[in-house]
Amino acid sequence: MKYQIVLLSLIVSLGGCGQRDASNGNMQEEKPGTAVTLTHAASGKIEKEIILSATTAYQNKSVVGAPIPAFITEVLVQPGSRVKAGDILYRIESKEQHALGNGNHAVIPIKAERDGIVLDVQQQAGSYVTEGTVLCSVAEAGSLVFEINVPYEQQRYAHSGSKCLLELPDGTRLTATVHAPLATMNTASQSERVIARAKAPFLPEGMNVKAVFTENGSSSDKGMILPKSAVQSDETLTEHWVMKLADDNTAVRVPVEVGNSNASEIEIKSDALSPQDRIILTGGYGLEDGAKVVVTKEEAAL
Repeated sequence: MKYQIVLLSLIVSLGGCGQRDASNGNMQEEKPGTAVTLTHAASGKIEKEIILSATTAYQNKSVVGAPIPAFITEVLVQPGSRVKAGDILYRIESKEQHALGNGNHAVIPIKAERDGIVLDVQQQAGSYVTEGTVLCSVAEAGSLVFEINVPYEQQRYAHSGSKCLLELPDGTRLTATVHAPLATMNTASQSERVIARAKAPFLPEGMNVKAVFTENGSSSDKGMILPKSAVQSDETLTEHWVMKLADDNTAVRVPVEVGNSNASEIEIKSDALSPQDRIILTGGYGLEDGAKVVVTKEEAAL
């Protein structure tokens, strides 16, 4: 009787272990997939972009100087002030009038000769200045230019009359036209400075900007365009691929050939994709072929 009870207990224990193993297997099979967002490829092409460095400069600047030895009684401008021709910049009094000190002395106004922007103020109220001392400098507002540094081998992009986009540090883009190059070349970098003009708000002199030129005819006749974040590559950038959905929750790896790109998009030159394909946009990094995924967001096809 005892042997029968022990045998029955052993059978029950083994059955429980089998159920737990089966339960664990089901839990592993039901492991949730990686959360991803989807996008779609769009037909189009991207022209090759050449990015060069540029600097803001004012071509027409005037220096305001003291006409006589004098004391500065009042300063009416500061760096960045916009002035019009005839506006008073400084008030000064001669040292003789200042020596009288009777309160009835006459002040001499120093006026702007043209419309512009005050770049710097070098003298303050109460200072004594000699004749010819620089008080401030004024840049003519309409003389703002962008000096583009063009390597000699890339002169064909920045010729007179060509267009480019100027990207400011805050991301603002301005359309500019290239004018005649300056007659000097940097001996170290073998680049020349080319002048470009654009309609722009007040910008400080010496600001570094990007000049973006487009090489016409550099793209393929037809292709697909994807966001850059949807395309993956190996460490040497020789192989590229995307992850697309084979069904609602299975991702497969698709090798692609890439072409030109810009700041946000890349051109797909191969015929491996169509606008109907559901391409993983985010969450696809490191996924293996056949990985399970969960779609959290999908952009509409173009």
